[in-house]
Amino acid sequence: MIHETSIPPLPRNIVNIKRLQHDSRELLVIPRDPDHGRYWVESASQPDRHYEVALQPAALAGHCTCEWARHGGINCKHVLAALQASYAPNGALSFWATPDAAARQHRRVLLGERLYATLRPRGQPHSR
Repeated sequence: MIHETSIPPLPRNIVNIKRLQHDSRELLVIPRDPDHGRYWVESASQPDRHYEVALQPAALAGHCTCEWARHGGINCKHVLAALQASYAPNGALSFWATPDAAARQHRRVLLGERLYATLRPRGQPHSR
């Protein structure tokens, strides 16, 4: 008897994390209530539109009102942009698809919801 097994597809944020990171750096982030993790982030396709992002910074996670998020997507570019703004006083975040990729950066690794990040403290140069 042969059993077929299927490997579930990787979540879109894992497949495209570097693209999402790049796109997130182009977005305007407006702190709404940063002490409670609330931000407005502009739409890339409709600059007059903003999405509400609610972060859980301690968990490196957040939720957004964009279409992707409303259809089950997590860690959209709006969440990544808000996380970058939230962590900016401490340094620069870089996002990675796997814990191994993050660990290779030789920086502090932050674990999130199907997301890994490294934090480069302010004033430190990029790794080569």
